[in-house]
Amino acid sequence: MHPRLPILLLSFSLSALGGCVTTPKAPPPLTEEQKLAAEVSQLAAEAQALLQAQDALVWSYWSEGARVDMASTYAGREELFSLANIRKIDQLRQRTTEPRELRALTALQSHFAGEYLAQQLAELNDAIANLEASLTFQVEGREVRWRELERLLANEWSGTKRRALYEAAVPALERLNPLLRRREERMEVLVRELGYPSYEALGGELRQADLARLGLLAEEVLQATEAPYKEVMERLAQQEMRVPFSKLTRADLPRLFRPRDVDTFFPRGMLVLRAHGTLAGMGIDLAEMKNVRLDSRDDVPRKNPRPLALGIQVPEDVRLSVRPAEGPLEQSRLLHEFGHALHYAFTQESRFELAKLGNPTVTEAYGALFEDLMEDPVWLEEHAGLSGKDRTEYLAAMSAHKLFLIRRAAGRLLYQLALHRQEGVETPELYRSILQRTDGIPVTEADLARHLVDLEDFYQSADNFRAWFLAGQLQGQLKARFGPAWWRSQEAGTFLRELWSHGNALSAREVAQNMGENGITPDVLLLRLGTTLQVPITLDVRLEEVPATPAPAPAPVPAPEEQ
Repeated sequence: MHPRLPILLLSFSLSALGGCVTTPKAPPPLTEEQKLAAEVSQLAAEAQALLQAQDALVWSYWSEGARVDMASTYAGREELFSLANIRKIDQLRQRTTEPRELRALTALQSHFAGEYLAQQLAELNDAIANLEASLTFQVEGREVRWRELERLLANEWSGTKRRALYEAAVPALERLNPLLRRREERMEVLVRELGYPSYEALGGELRQADLARLGLLAEEVLQATEAPYKEVMERLAQQEMRVPFSKLTRADLPRLFRPRDVDTFFPRGMLVLRAHGTLAGMGIDLAEMKNVRLDSRDDVPRKNPRPLALGIQVPEDVRLSVRPAEGPLEQSRLLHEFGHALHYAFTQESRFELAKLGNPTVTEAYGALFEDLMEDPVWLEEHAGLSGKDRTEYLAAMSAHKLFLIRRAAGRLLYQLALHRQEGVETPELYRSILQRTDGIPVTEADLARHLVDLEDFYQSADNFRAWFLAGQLQGQLKARFGPAWWRSQEAGTFLRELWSHGNALSAREVAQNMGENGITPDVLLLRLGTTLQVPITLDVRLEEVPATPAPAPAPVPAPEEQ
Protein backbone atom coordinates (compact mmCIF):
# COMPACT_ATOMS: atom_id res chain seq x y z
CA MET A 1 0.00 0.00 0.00
CA HIS A 2 1.15 3.45 -0.85
CA PRO A 3 2.43 5.10 2.30
CA ARG A 4 0.02 8.00 1.84
CA LEU A 5 -2.99 5.80 1.15
CA PRO A 6 -4.21 5.46 4.79
CA ILE A 7 -4.15 9.23 5.18
CA LEU A 8 -6.07 9.72 1.92
CA LEU A 9 -8.61 7.10 2.86
CA LEU A 10 -9.06 8.71 6.27
CA SER A 11 -9.53 12.11 4.67
CA PHE A 12 -12.11 10.68 2.27
CA SER A 13 -13.90 8.92 5.11
CA LEU A 14 -14.20 12.10 7.19
CA SER A 15 -15.42 14.05 4.14
CA ALA A 16 -18.02 11.42 3.34
CA LEU A 17 -19.33 11.44 6.87
CA GLY A 18 -19.81 15.21 6.72
CA GLY A 19 -22.33 16.27 9.37
CA CYS A 20 -21.99 12.98 11.29
CA VAL A 21 -18.76 14.17 12.88
CA THR A 22 -19.39 16.03 16.17
CA THR A 23 -17.00 18.48 17.71
CA PRO A 24 -16.78 18.15 21.51
CA LYS A 25 -18.69 20.93 23.20
CA ALA A 26 -16.87 23.24 25.52
CA PRO A 27 -17.93 22.83 29.14
CA PRO A 28 -20.45 25.39 30.30
CA PRO A 29 -18.90 28.39 32.02
CA LEU A 30 -18.73 28.24 35.77
CA THR A 31 -21.41 30.06 37.65
CA GLU A 32 -20.43 32.88 39.94
CA GLU A 33 -21.03 30.64 42.95
CA GLN A 34 -18.86 27.85 41.49
CA LYS A 35 -16.05 30.32 40.88
CA LEU A 36 -16.38 31.56 44.45
CA ALA A 37 -16.33 27.98 45.80
CA ALA A 38 -13.18 27.21 43.78
CA GLU A 39 -11.46 30.34 45.11
CA VAL A 40 -12.40 29.51 48.69
CA SER A 41 -11.16 25.93 48.24
CA GLN A 42 -7.80 27.30 47.08
CA LEU A 43 -7.69 29.63 50.07
CA ALA A 44 -8.28 26.67 52.40
CA ALA A 45 -5.41 24.73 50.78
CA GLU A 46 -3.02 27.66 51.18
CA ALA A 47 -4.10 28.18 54.78
CA GLN A 48 -3.51 24.51 55.54
CA ALA A 49 0.05 24.64 54.19
CA LEU A 50 0.84 27.78 56.18
CA LEU A 51 -0.63 26.40 59.39
CA GLN A 52 1.54 23.31 59.10
CA ALA A 53 4.64 25.46 58.72
CA GLN A 54 3.68 27.57 61.73
CA ASP A 55 2.92 24.53 63.90
CA ALA A 56 6.35 23.18 63.00
CA LEU A 57 7.86 26.41 64.34
CA VAL A 58 5.80 26.11 67.52
CA TRP A 59 7.13 22.59 67.91
CA SER A 60 10.73 23.80 67.63
CA TYR A 61 10.05 26.62 70.06
CA TRP A 62 8.43 24.27 72.58
CA SER A 63 10.58 21.17 72.33
CA GLU A 64 13.94 22.83 71.64
CA GLY A 65 13.59 26.34 73.04
CA ALA A 66 14.47 27.68 69.59
CA ARG A 67 13.81 31.33 68.85
CA VAL A 68 10.89 31.80 66.52
CA ASP A 69 10.22 34.21 63.71
CA MET A 70 6.53 33.70 63.08
CA ALA A 71 6.35 36.91 61.07
CA SER A 72 8.61 35.35 58.40
CA THR A 73 6.06 32.62 57.66
CA TYR A 74 3.80 35.23 56.10
CA ALA A 75 6.44 36.28 53.56
CA GLY A 76 4.89 35.92 50.12
CA ARG A 77 1.50 35.28 51.70
CA GLU A 78 0.73 38.80 52.82
CA GLU A 79 -2.58 38.86 50.96
CA LEU A 80 -3.82 35.40 51.97
CA PHE A 81 -5.61 36.58 55.10
CA SER A 82 -6.73 39.89 53.66
CA LEU A 83 -10.11 41.39 54.41
CA ALA A 84 -11.05 40.73 50.77
CA ASN A 85 -10.45 36.97 51.16
CA ILE A 86 -12.29 36.86 54.46
CA ARG A 87 -15.19 38.51 52.68
CA LYS A 88 -15.12 35.83 49.96
CA ILE A 89 -15.48 33.08 52.56
CA ASP A 90 -18.28 34.98 54.23
CA GLN A 91 -20.09 35.47 50.91
CA LEU A 92 -19.96 31.74 50.19
CA ARG A 93 -21.04 30.95 53.73
CA GLN A 94 -24.09 33.18 53.44
CA ARG A 95 -25.13 31.32 50.28
CA THR A 96 -24.70 27.89 51.87
CA THR A 97 -27.51 25.92 53.50
CA GLU A 98 -26.02 22.41 53.77
CA PRO A 99 -25.13 22.02 57.49
CA ARG A 100 -21.79 20.25 57.08
CA GLU A 101 -20.59 22.71 54.45
CA LEU A 102 -21.77 25.63 56.54
CA ARG A 103 -19.86 24.34 59.54
CA ALA A 104 -16.69 23.92 57.49
CA LEU A 105 -16.97 27.45 56.11
CA THR A 106 -17.66 28.84 59.59
CA ALA A 107 -14.51 27.16 60.89
CA LEU A 108 -12.53 28.45 57.92
CA GLN A 109 -13.75 32.02 58.33
CA SER A 110 -12.99 31.98 62.05
CA HIS A 111 -9.52 30.70 61.25
CA PHE A 112 -8.96 33.42 58.65
CA ALA A 113 -10.13 36.06 61.11
CA GLY A 114 -7.76 34.67 63.72
CA GLU A 115 -4.91 34.53 61.23
CA TYR A 116 -5.61 38.07 60.12
CA LEU A 117 -5.15 39.09 63.74
CA ALA A 118 -2.04 36.92 64.10
CA GLN A 119 -0.52 38.38 60.94
CA GLN A 120 -1.14 41.91 62.09
CA LEU A 121 0.20 41.09 65.56
CA ALA A 122 3.06 38.82 64.50
CA GLU A 123 5.90 41.14 65.51
CA LEU A 124 4.35 41.80 68.90
CA ASN A 125 3.60 38.12 69.43
CA ASP A 126 7.15 37.14 68.54
CA ALA A 127 8.57 39.79 70.84
CA ILE A 128 6.39 38.57 73.72
CA ALA A 129 7.19 34.89 73.11
CA ASN A 130 10.94 35.47 72.82
CA LEU A 131 11.06 37.75 75.85
CA GLU A 132 9.06 35.27 77.90
CA ALA A 133 11.40 32.45 76.87
CA SER A 134 14.45 34.43 77.97
CA LEU A 135 13.08 36.08 81.14
CA THR A 136 15.06 35.40 84.30
CA PHE A 137 15.23 36.93 87.77
CA GLN A 138 17.58 36.76 90.74
CA VAL A 139 16.71 35.07 94.03
CA GLU A 140 19.32 34.70 96.78
CA GLY A 141 22.14 35.09 94.28
CA ARG A 142 20.86 32.51 91.82
CA GLU A 143 19.25 33.05 88.46
CA VAL A 144 15.76 31.65 87.99
CA ARG A 145 13.90 31.26 84.71
CA TRP A 146 10.40 32.78 84.56
CA ARG A 147 9.04 29.54 83.08
CA GLU A 148 10.20 27.60 86.12
CA LEU A 149 8.41 29.79 88.67
CA GLU A 150 5.24 27.73 89.12
CA ARG A 151 7.17 24.47 89.48
CA LEU A 152 9.56 26.04 91.99
CA LEU A 153 6.68 27.41 94.04
CA ALA A 154 5.02 24.00 94.11
CA ASN A 155 8.25 22.35 95.29
CA GLU A 156 9.27 24.94 97.89
CA TRP A 157 8.39 24.02 101.47
CA SER A 158 9.24 27.37 103.03
CA GLY A 159 6.48 29.99 102.87
CA THR A 160 9.03 32.78 103.23
CA LYS A 161 11.02 31.51 100.26
CA ARG A 162 7.86 31.05 98.18
CA ARG A 163 6.90 34.67 98.69
CA ALA A 164 10.44 35.78 97.92
CA LEU A 165 10.35 33.84 94.64
CA TYR A 166 6.93 35.21 93.71
CA GLU A 167 7.84 38.82 94.44
CA ALA A 168 11.29 38.60 92.85
CA ALA A 169 9.61 37.67 89.57
CA VAL A 170 7.67 40.95 89.40
CA PRO A 171 10.41 43.07 87.75
CA ALA A 172 10.83 40.43 85.06
CA LEU A 173 7.08 40.23 84.60
CA GLU A 174 6.80 44.00 84.29
CA ARG A 175 9.06 43.86 81.26
CA LEU A 176 6.25 41.96 79.52
CA ASN A 177 3.46 44.35 80.46
CA PRO A 178 4.17 47.15 77.94
CA LEU A 179 4.14 44.62 75.10
CA LEU A 180 0.96 42.99 76.41
CA ARG A 181 -0.73 46.39 76.71
CA ARG A 182 0.21 47.37 73.15
CA ARG A 183 -1.11 44.03 71.93
CA GLU A 184 -4.49 44.54 73.64
CA GLU A 185 -4.86 48.05 72.24
CA ARG A 186 -3.97 46.90 68.75
CA MET A 187 -6.38 43.97 69.00
CA GLU A 188 -9.32 46.28 69.61
CA VAL A 189 -8.54 48.21 66.41
CA LEU A 190 -8.14 45.04 64.35
CA VAL A 191 -11.47 43.62 65.51
CA ARG A 192 -13.19 46.68 64.08
CA GLU A 193 -11.28 46.28 60.82
CA LEU A 194 -12.69 42.77 60.53
CA GLY A 195 -16.19 44.23 60.60
CA TYR A 196 -17.28 43.06 64.04
CA PRO A 197 -19.09 45.61 66.20
CA SER A 198 -17.12 44.62 69.30
CA TYR A 199 -14.43 42.39 70.74
CA GLU A 200 -17.19 40.35 72.37
CA ALA A 201 -19.00 39.81 69.05
CA LEU A 202 -15.92 38.21 67.49
CA GLY A 203 -15.25 36.28 70.71
CA GLY A 204 -18.74 34.81 70.62
CA GLU A 205 -18.24 33.58 67.07
CA LEU A 206 -14.82 32.09 67.80
CA ARG A 207 -16.14 30.34 70.91
CA GLN A 208 -19.39 29.28 69.23
CA ALA A 209 -21.13 30.40 72.39
CA ASP A 210 -23.50 32.98 73.75
CA LEU A 211 -21.01 34.83 75.95
CA ALA A 212 -23.71 36.78 77.77
CA ARG A 213 -25.34 33.54 78.91
CA LEU A 214 -21.99 32.02 79.82
CA GLY A 215 -21.28 35.15 81.85
CA LEU A 216 -24.49 34.51 83.78
CA LEU A 217 -23.42 30.90 84.30
CA ALA A 218 -20.03 32.09 85.58
CA GLU A 219 -21.79 34.36 88.05
CA GLU A 220 -24.01 31.50 89.25
CA VAL A 221 -21.02 29.17 89.58
CA LEU A 222 -19.27 31.68 91.82
CA GLN A 223 -22.38 32.14 93.95
CA ALA A 224 -23.20 28.42 94.24
CA THR A 225 -19.64 27.40 95.11
CA GLU A 226 -18.66 30.30 97.39
CA ALA A 227 -19.55 28.69 100.71
CA PRO A 228 -18.37 25.16 99.76
CA TYR A 229 -15.13 26.64 98.38
CA LYS A 230 -14.32 28.50 101.59
CA GLU A 231 -15.00 25.40 103.67
CA VAL A 232 -12.89 23.18 101.44
CA MET A 233 -9.97 25.61 101.22
CA GLU A 234 -9.89 26.19 104.95
CA ARG A 235 -9.74 22.44 105.52
CA LEU A 236 -6.99 22.01 102.92
CA ALA A 237 -4.91 24.94 104.20
CA GLN A 238 -4.97 23.55 107.73
CA GLN A 239 -4.08 20.08 106.49
CA GLU A 240 -1.32 21.00 104.06
CA MET A 241 0.11 24.29 105.34
CA ARG A 242 -0.93 24.25 109.01
CA VAL A 243 -2.29 27.82 108.74
CA PRO A 244 -5.70 29.39 108.10
CA PHE A 245 -6.57 29.89 104.45
CA SER A 246 -6.90 33.66 104.99
CA LYS A 247 -3.18 33.78 105.85
CA LEU A 248 -2.08 32.36 102.51
CA THR A 249 -0.99 34.32 99.46
CA ARG A 250 -1.03 33.33 95.81
CA ALA A 251 2.60 32.38 96.11
CA ASP A 252 1.38 29.52 98.33
CA LEU A 253 -1.30 28.16 95.99
CA PRO A 254 0.94 25.94 93.80
CA ARG A 255 2.27 24.32 96.97
CA LEU A 256 -1.20 24.07 98.53
CA PHE A 257 -2.43 21.98 95.60
CA ARG A 258 0.59 19.71 95.74
CA PRO A 259 -0.22 17.41 98.67
CA ARG A 260 2.37 16.15 101.08
CA ASP A 261 3.82 12.67 100.86
CA VAL A 262 2.48 11.66 97.44
CA ASP A 263 5.28 12.75 95.10
CA THR A 264 6.89 9.34 95.48
CA PHE A 265 3.79 7.79 93.92
CA PHE A 266 4.44 9.81 90.76
CA PRO A 267 8.16 9.40 89.98
CA ARG A 268 9.34 11.11 86.81
CA GLY A 269 10.42 7.85 85.22
CA MET A 270 6.91 6.42 85.43
CA LEU A 271 4.78 9.24 84.06
CA VAL A 272 4.94 8.26 80.40
CA LEU A 273 4.87 4.52 81.12
CA ARG A 274 1.76 4.96 83.28
CA ALA A 275 -0.03 6.81 80.48
CA HIS A 276 0.88 4.08 78.00
CA GLY A 277 -0.27 1.42 80.45
CA THR A 278 -3.65 3.10 80.79
CA LEU A 279 -4.15 3.12 77.03
CA ALA A 280 -3.08 -0.51 76.73
CA GLY A 281 -6.19 -1.64 78.60
CA MET A 282 -8.29 -0.03 75.88
CA GLY A 283 -6.32 -1.72 73.13
CA ILE A 284 -4.45 1.47 72.18
CA ASP A 285 -0.65 1.53 71.73
CA LEU A 286 0.38 5.09 71.05
CA ALA A 287 4.04 4.12 70.77
CA GLU A 288 3.27 1.88 67.79
CA MET A 289 1.23 4.45 65.92
CA LYS A 290 3.34 5.68 63.00
CA ASN A 291 1.48 8.97 62.84
CA VAL A 292 2.48 9.90 66.41
CA ARG A 293 5.88 11.22 67.45
CA LEU A 294 6.64 11.32 71.18
CA ASP A 295 9.60 13.45 72.32
CA SER A 296 10.31 12.71 75.99
CA ARG A 297 13.89 14.00 76.14
CA ASP A 298 14.81 15.70 79.40
CA ASP A 299 18.32 16.88 78.49
CA VAL A 300 17.30 19.92 76.39
CA PRO A 301 17.92 22.98 78.62
CA ARG A 302 15.46 25.33 76.87
CA LYS A 303 12.74 22.75 76.36
CA ASN A 304 9.41 23.89 77.79
CA PRO A 305 8.68 21.80 80.91
CA ARG A 306 4.94 21.60 80.18
CA PRO A 307 3.74 18.76 77.94
CA LEU A 308 2.24 19.78 74.60
CA ALA A 309 0.38 17.84 71.89
CA LEU A 310 0.38 19.30 68.38
CA GLY A 311 -1.50 18.08 65.35
CA ILE A 312 0.93 19.33 62.73
CA GLN A 313 -1.15 17.61 60.06
CA VAL A 314 -4.21 15.83 61.43
CA PRO A 315 -4.10 12.86 61.56
CA GLU A 316 -0.90 12.11 59.62
CA ASP A 317 1.59 13.99 61.82
CA VAL A 318 0.81 14.24 65.53
CA ARG A 319 3.54 15.20 68.01
CA LEU A 320 3.75 15.13 71.78
CA SER A 321 6.47 16.97 73.71
CA VAL A 322 7.15 15.77 77.26
CA ARG A 323 9.84 16.72 79.75
CA PRO A 324 9.22 14.27 82.60
CA ALA A 325 9.18 15.67 86.11
CA GLU A 326 8.07 14.25 89.43
CA GLY A 327 4.67 14.84 90.94
CA PRO A 328 0.92 14.49 90.48
CA LEU A 329 0.54 17.84 88.71
CA GLU A 330 3.00 16.74 86.02
CA GLN A 331 1.15 13.44 85.63
CA SER A 332 -2.20 15.18 85.19
CA ARG A 333 -0.77 17.55 82.57
CA LEU A 334 0.72 14.63 80.67
CA LEU A 335 -2.55 12.70 80.67
CA HIS A 336 -4.35 15.82 79.43
CA GLU A 337 -2.03 16.13 76.43
CA PHE A 338 -2.34 12.40 75.74
CA GLY A 339 -6.08 13.03 75.38
CA HIS A 340 -5.41 15.67 72.74
CA ALA A 341 -2.94 13.46 70.91
CA LEU A 342 -5.43 10.58 70.77
CA HIS A 343 -8.15 12.84 69.39
CA TYR A 344 -5.83 14.11 66.66
CA ALA A 345 -4.34 10.72 65.85
CA PHE A 346 -7.63 8.83 65.48
CA THR A 347 -9.41 11.50 63.47
CA GLN A 348 -10.78 10.12 60.22
CA GLU A 349 -12.24 13.38 59.01
CA SER A 350 -10.49 14.14 55.73
CA ARG A 351 -11.54 17.75 55.35
CA PHE A 352 -8.97 20.13 56.78
CA GLU A 353 -11.55 22.57 58.10
CA LEU A 354 -13.33 19.86 60.10
CA ALA A 355 -10.26 17.90 61.17
CA LYS A 356 -7.98 20.70 62.33
CA LEU A 357 -9.96 23.92 62.60
CA GLY A 358 -12.99 24.91 64.65
CA ASN A 359 -13.70 25.63 68.28
CA PRO A 360 -11.41 23.65 70.66
CA THR A 361 -14.05 22.74 73.28
CA VAL A 362 -14.37 19.13 72.07
CA THR A 363 -10.65 18.36 72.03
CA GLU A 364 -10.29 20.07 75.42
CA ALA A 365 -12.99 17.74 76.75
CA TYR A 366 -10.95 14.70 75.66
CA GLY A 367 -7.90 16.17 77.39
CA ALA A 368 -9.93 16.76 80.55
CA LEU A 369 -11.32 13.21 80.42
CA PHE A 370 -7.85 11.68 80.76
CA GLU A 371 -6.68 14.32 83.21
CA ASP A 372 -9.66 13.39 85.39
CA LEU A 373 -8.17 9.92 85.88
CA MET A 374 -6.01 11.64 88.47
CA GLU A 375 -9.19 12.13 90.50
CA ASP A 376 -10.42 8.54 90.10
CA PRO A 377 -9.83 6.43 93.23
CA VAL A 378 -9.80 3.14 91.29
CA TRP A 379 -7.26 4.38 88.72
CA LEU A 380 -5.06 5.87 91.44
CA GLU A 381 -4.81 2.59 93.31
CA GLU A 382 -4.36 0.53 90.16
CA HIS A 383 -1.80 2.69 88.35
CA ALA A 384 -0.13 4.69 91.11
CA GLY A 385 -0.51 2.37 94.11
CA LEU A 386 -2.24 5.18 95.99
CA SER A 387 -4.75 4.00 98.61
CA GLY A 388 -5.97 4.52 102.16
CA LYS A 389 -5.34 7.82 103.90
CA ASP A 390 -2.83 8.97 101.28
CA ARG A 391 -5.43 8.60 98.55
CA THR A 392 -8.19 10.27 100.59
CA GLU A 393 -6.06 13.32 101.33
CA TYR A 394 -4.76 13.46 97.79
CA LEU A 395 -8.26 13.29 96.28
CA ALA A 396 -9.40 16.06 98.59
CA ALA A 397 -6.56 18.26 97.37
CA MET A 398 -7.11 17.47 93.69
CA SER A 399 -10.85 18.05 93.86
CA ALA A 400 -10.25 21.29 95.73
CA HIS A 401 -7.88 22.31 92.96
CA LYS A 402 -10.52 21.55 90.31
CA LEU A 403 -13.03 23.64 92.25
CA PHE A 404 -10.46 26.42 92.40
CA LEU A 405 -9.86 26.18 88.64
CA ILE A 406 -13.59 26.32 87.89
CA ARG A 407 -13.92 29.45 90.01
CA ARG A 408 -10.79 30.97 88.49
CA ALA A 409 -12.14 30.33 84.98
CA ALA A 410 -15.43 31.93 85.98
CA GLY A 411 -13.54 34.95 87.27
CA ARG A 412 -11.39 35.26 84.15
CA LEU A 413 -14.45 35.17 81.93
CA LEU A 414 -16.17 37.86 83.99
CA TYR A 415 -12.93 39.89 84.08
CA GLN A 416 -12.59 39.92 80.32
CA LEU A 417 -16.29 40.56 79.72
CA ALA A 418 -16.23 43.56 82.07
CA LEU A 419 -12.96 44.84 80.64
CA HIS A 420 -14.30 44.98 77.10
CA ARG A 421 -17.76 46.24 78.04
CA GLN A 422 -16.79 49.14 80.29
CA GLU A 423 -15.22 52.26 78.85
CA GLY A 424 -12.25 53.66 80.76
CA VAL A 425 -12.17 50.90 83.35
CA GLU A 426 -9.07 50.71 85.55
CA THR A 427 -7.73 47.27 84.68
CA PRO A 428 -5.72 46.65 87.89
CA GLU A 429 -8.66 47.58 90.11
CA LEU A 430 -11.09 45.45 88.12
CA TYR A 431 -8.59 42.59 88.36
CA ARG A 432 -8.28 43.12 92.10
CA SER A 433 -12.02 42.95 92.73
CA ILE A 434 -12.56 39.80 90.69
CA LEU A 435 -9.42 38.04 91.95
CA GLN A 436 -10.38 38.76 95.54
CA ARG A 437 -13.78 37.23 94.94
CA THR A 438 -12.70 34.11 93.05
CA ASP A 439 -9.70 33.17 95.20
CA GLY A 440 -10.96 34.34 98.59
CA ILE A 441 -7.57 35.64 99.81
CA PRO A 442 -6.10 39.16 99.96
CA VAL A 443 -4.66 40.63 96.75
CA THR A 444 -1.06 41.90 96.92
CA GLU A 445 0.82 44.33 94.69
CA ALA A 446 2.73 41.37 93.26
CA ASP A 447 -0.63 39.89 92.26
CA LEU A 448 -1.74 43.09 90.54
CA ALA A 449 1.41 43.05 88.41
CA ARG A 450 -0.13 40.00 86.69
CA HIS A 451 -3.32 41.76 85.56
CA LEU A 452 -2.26 41.65 81.89
CA VAL A 453 -0.61 38.22 81.93
CA ASP A 454 -3.90 36.75 83.15
CA LEU A 455 -5.87 38.16 80.22
CA GLU A 456 -7.07 35.56 77.73
CA ASP A 457 -7.58 35.90 74.00
CA PHE A 458 -11.28 36.08 73.20
CA TYR A 459 -12.75 34.46 76.32
CA GLN A 460 -10.91 31.16 76.39
CA SER A 461 -12.57 30.28 79.70
CA ALA A 462 -15.83 29.80 77.77
CA ASP A 463 -14.21 26.72 76.24
CA ASN A 464 -12.87 25.55 79.60
CA PHE A 465 -16.34 25.61 81.15
CA ARG A 466 -17.94 23.53 78.46
CA ALA A 467 -14.97 21.17 78.15
CA TRP A 468 -14.89 20.36 81.88
CA PHE A 469 -18.61 19.80 82.00
CA LEU A 470 -18.60 17.64 78.86
CA ALA A 471 -15.68 15.60 80.20
CA GLY A 472 -17.64 14.95 83.39
CA GLN A 473 -20.58 13.68 81.38
CA LEU A 474 -18.30 11.57 79.19
CA GLN A 475 -16.70 9.97 82.25
CA GLY A 476 -20.15 9.20 83.63
CA GLN A 477 -21.16 7.53 80.38
CA LEU A 478 -17.97 5.44 80.25
CA LYS A 479 -18.50 4.21 83.81
CA ALA A 480 -22.15 3.39 83.15
CA ARG A 481 -21.37 1.52 79.93
CA PHE A 482 -18.06 -0.22 80.74
CA GLY A 483 -17.74 -0.23 84.51
CA PRO A 484 -15.89 1.87 87.13
CA ALA A 485 -12.52 0.91 85.60
CA TRP A 486 -13.56 1.77 82.04
CA TRP A 487 -9.93 2.15 80.91
CA ARG A 488 -9.55 -1.65 81.18
CA SER A 489 -12.19 -2.21 78.51
CA GLN A 490 -11.34 -2.58 74.84
CA GLU A 491 -14.97 -1.74 74.13
CA ALA A 492 -14.36 1.61 75.83
CA GLY A 493 -11.45 2.13 73.44
CA THR A 494 -13.73 1.38 70.51
CA PHE A 495 -16.35 3.77 71.88
CA LEU A 496 -13.81 6.59 72.22
CA ARG A 497 -12.19 5.94 68.84
CA GLU A 498 -15.60 6.37 67.22
CA LEU A 499 -15.99 9.75 68.92
CA TRP A 500 -12.43 10.77 68.05
CA SER A 501 -12.93 9.78 64.41
CA HIS A 502 -15.16 12.82 63.83
CA GLY A 503 -12.36 15.26 64.51
CA ASN A 504 -13.96 18.67 65.02
CA ALA A 505 -16.91 17.96 62.74
CA LEU A 506 -19.20 17.56 65.77
CA SER A 507 -20.00 20.39 68.14
CA ALA A 508 -19.69 19.86 71.88
CA ARG A 509 -23.46 19.53 72.11
CA GLU A 510 -23.50 16.88 69.38
CA VAL A 511 -20.79 14.87 71.15
CA ALA A 512 -23.00 14.91 74.25
CA GLN A 513 -26.03 13.89 72.20
CA ASN A 514 -24.07 11.05 70.56
CA MET A 515 -23.53 9.67 74.05
CA GLY A 516 -27.24 9.86 74.86
CA GLU A 517 -27.17 13.14 76.79
CA ASN A 518 -29.60 15.97 76.09
CA GLY A 519 -26.87 18.62 76.08
CA ILE A 520 -23.99 19.91 78.14
CA THR A 521 -24.71 20.29 81.84
CA PRO A 522 -22.44 21.08 84.83
CA ASP A 523 -24.39 18.80 87.18
CA VAL A 524 -22.24 15.68 86.83
CA LEU A 525 -18.96 17.44 87.53
CA LEU A 526 -20.28 19.47 90.45
CA LEU A 527 -21.93 16.41 91.98
CA ARG A 528 -18.65 14.48 91.75
CA LEU A 529 -16.67 17.30 93.35
CA GLY A 530 -19.25 17.78 96.09
CA THR A 531 -19.25 14.06 96.87
CA THR A 532 -15.46 13.83 97.04
CA LEU A 533 -15.13 17.00 99.08
CA GLN A 534 -18.11 16.14 101.30
CA VAL A 535 -19.79 19.49 100.69
CA PRO A 536 -23.10 19.95 98.85
CA ILE A 537 -22.77 21.80 95.54
CA THR A 538 -25.87 22.40 93.46
CA LEU A 539 -26.35 24.56 90.42
CA ASP A 540 -29.76 24.61 88.77
CA VAL A 541 -28.52 25.74 85.37
CA ARG A 542 -28.40 23.99 82.03
CA LEU A 543 -25.65 25.21 79.77
CA GLU A 544 -27.18 25.62 76.33
CA GLU A 545 -24.92 26.29 73.38
CA VAL A 546 -25.75 28.45 70.43
CA PRO A 547 -26.92 26.38 67.43
CA ALA A 548 -24.27 24.13 65.92
CA THR A 549 -24.42 26.12 62.68
CA PRO A 550 -24.38 29.76 63.72
CA ALA A 551 -25.73 32.61 61.69
CA PRO A 552 -23.19 34.26 59.40
CA ALA A 553 -21.11 37.02 60.88
CA PRO A 554 -21.36 40.54 59.52
CA ALA A 555 -19.41 41.02 56.33
CA PRO A 556 -16.00 42.52 57.01
CA VAL A 557 -15.62 46.20 56.36
CA PRO A 558 -13.47 46.85 53.27
CA ALA A 559 -9.93 47.94 53.93
CA PRO A 560 -9.29 51.60 53.09
CA GLU A 561 -7.42 50.78 49.90
CA GLU A 562 -10.32 48.61 48.70
CA GLN A 563 -12.99 51.30 49.00
